[in-house]
Amino acid sequence: MNKPNVLNGLVLTGGRSTRMGQDKSQLIYHEKPQREHLTDLLRPFCDAVFWSVNVGQAAELSSTEQPLIVDAFDIPGPLNGILSAFRHDPKAAWLVVACDMPLLTETSLTALVNGRDAAKPATSFYDSNGQFPEPLLSIWEPTMEPILQTALASGYYAPRPILMLADCHLLTIPDVRELLNVNKPAEQKALKHRG
Repeated sequence: MNKPNVLNGLVLTGGRSTRMGQDKSQLIYHEKPQREHLTDLLRPFCDAVFWSVNVGQAAELSSTEQPLIVDAFDIPGPLNGILSAFRHDPKAAWLVVACDMPLLTETSLTALVNGRDAAKPATSFYDSNGQFPEPLLSIWEPTMEPILQTALASGYYAPRPILMLADCHLLTIPDVRELLNVNKPAEQKALKHRG
């Protein structure tokens, strides 16, 4: 059996956070900014961990030692970060995590990495409804890159439908609550009151 490709981590932080009104990657749920918390979570599973950032963030983070991958495409949404990661290292697989998942733990990451099928273009959990792939907590293999390029050329920018068409390997997450996305101040407030 072939050894799986290098597995890098990619924390998606490059969104505009318009609904939250502030940078979601800098919100603090676990005593440090979320992007740093997720980096620490990913490190044991990955060869290297990168932050996916937009051009403005890259300028603000010019003095950081944290490895960055700057959005390289003029397209909206998380697909920009994923494609930019493949441009950075097309031979690596990428464990992609959205910065707005504050309940994510190593339990789910362990299940994802242990359940990885490197022979498929991607390994993903079913989403919170248990029906479709959750693209923003997934492993994207190098074989996915040409599929993404084809989708991009056809005007498809949403990662979930691309995964649905790509014969990805689907897993059930151990605790579906870990897929919670916090995108708005009211959701953040509700989460703090729940804690």
